[in-house]
Amino acid sequence: MHRFLILLLTCMSIALAFDSLAARPKRNAQSVKKERRLAAGELERTRKQINQNTAETKRQLNRLASLTADAERSNRLIDGLRREISDIDSRINALDDTIALMDKNLAALRESYAENLRSTRSRRQQMSTLAMIFSSSSFTEAYRRYRYLQQLELWQKDKTRQLRTLAADVAERRDKVKKVRETRAQKLADLTEENNRLIATRSETETLVSDLRRQGSSLKKALDEKQKQLKDLDAELDRIIAEEARRAEEARKAEEARLAAEAKKKAEEARKAAEAEKKAKNSDKKGQASSPGNTPSQKDTAKPAAPGNAKTPTQFEREASERVALTGSFESNKGRMPFPVAGRYSIVSHFGLNSHPDVTTVKVNNSGIDIETPPGASARAVFDGEVSSVFRVSGYQNVVMLRHGNYLTVYAGIDNLSVKKGDKVKAGQTLGSIYSDPDDSNRTVLHFEVRRERAKLNPEDWVK
Repeated sequence: MHRFLILLLTCMSIALAFDSLAARPKRNAQSVKKERRLAAGELERTRKQINQNTAETKRQLNRLASLTADAERSNRLIDGLRREISDIDSRINALDDTIALMDKNLAALRESYAENLRSTRSRRQQMSTLAMIFSSSSFTEAYRRYRYLQQLELWQKDKTRQLRTLAADVAERRDKVKKVRETRAQKLADLTEENNRLIATRSETETLVSDLRRQGSSLKKALDEKQKQLKDLDAELDRIIAEEARRAEEARKAEEARLAAEAKKKAEEARKAAEAEKKAKNSDKKGQASSPGNTPSQKDTAKPAAPGNAKTPTQFEREASERVALTGSFESNKGRMPFPVAGRYSIVSHFGLNSHPDVTTVKVNNSGIDIETPPGASARAVFDGEVSSVFRVSGYQNVVMLRHGNYLTVYAGIDNLSVKKGDKVKAGQTLGSIYSDPDDSNRTVLHFEVRRERAKLNPEDWVK
């Protein structure tokens, strides 16, 4: 009986297994292809989502850079406004002290003048001017009284003029104090407005920082992309500069060879002329001795051989002096060159290693500075030079490189070009409009570099 039950249970298990296999749909080539399409679609959606997350992180990083630059600008503006208000307060105190002293002098002058008028009126009531003169005991006394009355009248006129002048000065000073106080009130309003703007900026910055801290992989990818763009730009600039140096060296060697060949040719011509002259002397010594016309021509022909050997260093010395003069001209304007953009701007990324104090993972090594401007702004040359190269690099649109002797300035992020390779440009001349990124709220940024050949320099030391 027990064995029968075991056999029965085994048969039922086998039957159930067959039913399960029969219920499962059979996989064929069509179903496998369908599964692959579904998997590929899911993979593409995932890839797009990752790219969208990275793009959003990049926008947040750019916004953080803009907000940080705005905060720096606001802090500088607030410090400047506070200094101006402090200076205005000092001016107001000085003007108040001056007005108080002038009021005191004016009161004393008025009292003195009033006292004199009272005294004069009292005398005139007692005796008229003519009676006072004619009542003198002598002509001398009469003259003295006449002179006294004249001087008294002049004194009164002078005091009247002084009173009017001093009163006008006091009124002018009071008006000046009023205007200075109005200026102070306006500066104080500007300070309050800028403080409120800074508070709002810091609040938005804190929100962005909090969001960025949660975006680990997207943040790293966005930073890696930004650093790659900078490296690609550096590599292309280094390649172009190295190519220019190679061409310059080839041109120098070619010029040196040309000068050497020219010197050699002249030396050979001088040698042949000397041999011809020697043969002519041997054939007709008497004719050569009596003919003065050949001697100068011999000297003129023979002399260039010696200077020909010295011409090469003289040529390079002159070229070197020209390069030094041009370089010196650029160097002499260090710190005084115009900014590469006109109007309002903010430096959103400084030279060297940049990191945010609250997001320590945000670090980018910058070979120049990044300048954010309102849309529609243009890039301009900071110094006279020549357009050495125009090229494109991913993330920077058009790049314009100007040569100023041994120095170079680089303008990356140009949209509509106004110059081409080989053009001579003047300081302040427009190179093109700055690109506004439609995928980043039309953010408009110019990347600017200063180099001495391949050596990178801090642009903020060169422009004002």
